[in-house]
Amino acid sequence: MKCLFIYRTASLDITDPMGIMCLIGSVKQGGHEADLMLTNLEKDLFKAVKEYRPDVIGFSLTSGSEDYYLELIRRLRKHVSFLSIVGGPHPTFFPEIIEEPEVDIICRGEGDEAIVDLLDCLQKGEDYSGIRNLWVKKDGQVIKNPMRPLIQDLDSLPYPDRDSFLKYYAYANSSTKHFLSSRGCPYDCTYCFNHMLKRLYKDEAGPGKYCRLRSVENVIREVEHVRDNYPLKIVYFHDDLFIMNKEWLKEFSAAYKARIGLPMICYVRANLVTEEVVRYLHEANCITIAMGVESGNESIRKNVLKRNMTDGQILNAARLFHKYGISIMTQNMVGLPDETIENAYETIKLNILVKPSYAWVSIFQPYPRTEMHAYCIEKGYLDPSHQQHASYQVESPINTGITKQEFENLHKFFALIIEFPSLMNLSRKLIRWRGNIVFNVIYRAFKGYTHIFRLKMSSGEIGFLGYLWDLMGYKIRRMLGKTY
Repeated sequence: MKCLFIYRTASLDITDPMGIMCLIGSVKQGGHEADLMLTNLEKDLFKAVKEYRPDVIGFSLTSGSEDYYLELIRRLRKHVSFLSIVGGPHPTFFPEIIEEPEVDIICRGEGDEAIVDLLDCLQKGEDYSGIRNLWVKKDGQVIKNPMRPLIQDLDSLPYPDRDSFLKYYAYANSSTKHFLSSRGCPYDCTYCFNHMLKRLYKDEAGPGKYCRLRSVENVIREVEHVRDNYPLKIVYFHDDLFIMNKEWLKEFSAAYKARIGLPMICYVRANLVTEEVVRYLHEANCITIAMGVESGNESIRKNVLKRNMTDGQILNAARLFHKYGISIMTQNMVGLPDETIENAYETIKLNILVKPSYAWVSIFQPYPRTEMHAYCIEKGYLDPSHQQHASYQVESPINTGITKQEFENLHKFFALIIEFPSLMNLSRKLIRWRGNIVFNVIYRAFKGYTHIFRLKMSSGEIGFLGYLWDLMGYKIRRMLGKTY
């Protein structure tokens, strides 16, 4: 069987879609054909799909992107006949999307085994309506299958497939590659999907570890494989929390230093950071970490976000990373529930003390069916009929009037104020202006500069330049109706 995955990349970020790469690896290991098409990098998407003639097309949906993909399915069906399956966070928490006429099947939770089972049944001509993790339309009804247990042995899975990206100039020439050494996060932050996914698996699939680690040997072998077969200069671990197991980290550090040695990037959490942990990262040639601050107000951080860490823990972690010469990217939000503009400036002031190479910031989005979404509705911050925005860098959905405008503008100046604290007073005036293209250009330019030259999180090589060129072509092709 031929399975195609179609995905829309982030506008200015060459980031490997790890979930889809894992699925393609499983499909190929299962003896089926699989490929990937990126909507904004294909020269003629509809022609390419027609020539590939897939039996199944899969789409990964986050909340806010569903309308885009439903319309894309409608357009694709004018060119080719296929079975549509949608997975990812949105159908996992909003399985009622199966009611949409464009959707034939949804996958809830991990799809590695379910997608292979589906293709096996199709190839044999067997009934596929009873596959766990899938909801399937059959004879005018929806068959709602329970979720299967989480895959406990991650080493049993194939490596994420990278060959499907080689046809794209940007990905073929980018020397920053993304990896996953684990699945799951042990924490229950109210704005994140992890606490809901844990509950969903516990209720439907029964016992099983939510946080799972690949063996160090398995991870190192994958990095070696990528180093030997693709351009690779920077290893970027995209785990929710790379340092959750100190003994694993110790073993990893020694093996990585001995066999890889390339600069690496990972995500950490301040309350788990000790000098021993930082030393392991340093020995593994970690050059950059991303660390969540989220809010500079301890009350909001603890009582609203359920991030139980103090300013002292955040500052101590920063001190240790600076001591060992590891660059810091902080992660923050503005426009939070119960947050005032002054609270947001508290976040800026805490970041100034942290001294990050870049202070990344998003505008808070209450993702549906998270604990925070319910909190916003209960407090009257959000209309229950609110349509989730696809981006977390555009609008503040829980604020109105001048406060909404101030948060949205502060988002654009946030990192610059931390870089140049003397801009603090001027920014208080500027954020009251109407948002404009100049603010956005300043924001994107500084972010791009820091990600390429300081953090090494984005490639500044020819691959990135090729990516920008392809995106310009995408804008033209979209106007001509050759892609969507």
